Formats: sequence, C-alpha cells, structure tokens
Amino acid sequence: MRIGIDTYSFHRMLGLLRDGEDATADRIDRDERGAIALAAEFGVDVVAAQTCFLPAPPRVDVSACVRAAAPAELVPSWGAPNGLEFGANPGAAAELDWWIDASAEAGCRLLRIVLGGPAMRGLEPDAVRTERSLPVLHRAADRAARQGVRLAIENHGDTAAAHVADILHRLSHPSLGSCFDTANALRTGDDPVEAARILAPWVLMLHLKDVEPLDRQLSHVTGPCSVPYGDGIVPIVRVLEVLAAPIAAGAPVCVELGQLPRGADERALIDASLDWLRRRALTPR
Repeated sequence: MRIGIDTYSFHRMLGLLRDGEDATADRIDRDERGAIALAAEFGVDVVAAQTCFLPAPPRVDVSACVRAAAPAELVPSWGAPNGLEFGANPGAAAELDWWIDASAEAGCRLLRIVLGGPAMRGLEPDAVRTERSLPVLHRAADRAARQGVRLAIENHGDTAAAHVADILHRLSHPSLGSCFDTANALRTGDDPVEAARILAPWVLMLHLKDVEPLDRQLSHVTGPCSVPYGDGIVPIVRVLEVLAAPIAAGAPVCVELGQLPRGADERALIDASLDWLRRRALTPR
C-alpha cells in the first residue's frame, strides 16, 4: 500500500476556515514548500498538493513543489473549489492545460482534477453537465496523453460515482481515471462501498476519510466532520477490500481531512490515520 497525505488536510493552517471551524495559531505559508514540506515530514510515499493553496500559474514553480515533497511522489491536485465547472469555464480549462504541461515538465505523472464543486450540486441535470464536460475532458485527456500524464477525476461532493463512471465509460480514454473520495460518496447519497465498486476499474488514487453521521453536518457544502479511522460511519475496511486491485497496482491511499470539529488537532488526526493505515498495510491477508 502506497500511503499519502492530501494537503487539504492543512486547510485551516493555510488560512481557509470552513463554516463552523475555529481558527488555529498553527500556520504555514501558501508557497511551494509550506503544506507540501509539512506533509513530507510524516514520511509518506505520496504528497497530493492542492493547487488552490499554491501561487497561481504561471508564478508557481512546480519543480520546487517536487523538491519539497521528496522523496515522496508529488501528485498535484487541481481544481478546488469548482474545477472545470462542468465545461462552462474556458479559463479553468486553460488553467488545467497549464497544470498538465507544468506537471509533465516537473516529472509528475498523475494529476487529480475536479469537474465542479459541492456548491454547484443540483444546479443542473447530470445529463446537461455530462454533455458539456465531455469535449473539454477529451481535449484535456489528449493533451495529458501527449505529455505522459494521467488525470484522476474526483467525486468532489458534486458528482455521484455513477455519474463519474458514466463519463469515464463514454470517453474510454487511457489517460483518464478516478480519484475516489469516501466522504464525498456519502455527501452525494452514495453508499461508499458500492461507489468504490462502481469506480474500481478506473481508480488511480484514493482519498480516505472517516466522518461523523451526516445529520451532524452543517450543510452539503461543508459536509460532516472528519474523525479517526474506525470512529465514524464510513466502512473503511470494506472500501479498501473492494479497491484492493488498484491499491496493489500502486494507487496511493491518501489521508485527507475535510470539515474539522472545534478544537481539532490536524497533526494528531493525521498521525492516527497514518498509524492505522500502516498497521493495516502490514497485516497479513
């Protein structure tokens, strides 16, 4: 099992407070080291770096990000909060093109992307979003293929697993896959185990979250609070079993913290999550 951390876990430390969260005095800079170097200090195999916390293109130095993550692999995570806006934002598509080229030049071979955001959920029928997204995604996938990069589409609190699978099936592009997020599956009404099963043929990376019951969330935009693995309602072990094949093939399992409860300690939550994963990875099957 290749284990990683997504730098969204440090969103409070980077100055982003979601509704219901309290501020923290533990702050880090939004630069090419900041959260990337902090994640690497945990001794992980992969650092998934949220590009929304980095300087905007073309000012960001992706090679410096790679050096900050070393010896871990850097996976740029592009698009928060609203990504491609389901093909409606030409500027976002151009920015994704930039990240594909810059990632390839820096030696990154995987790029997580999002089609939209939780705040966009339910604003349009899925069929409309799909038809508008397909040509934009096809062009991006062709560009990625030329650069030797694969794009992992996340179920980003706006798209159910079946919707993502439909897009991936219709495009059937070798440079396109999925980033499966367990908590986002719950937020869109999916059963996480069934959603994992639906997306398993395409999974290139995994955002592993456990969360409180949905009735405690502030809204569908914030989602429920993250908790240590095994303390929440996500059947973590069953998800990992369903995704055993892509994980064995190298798909990284990334710790990611979403909504945080008041008084949360990001470092302690991450330590507990990594300890759980490392013990799981060493347990004979």
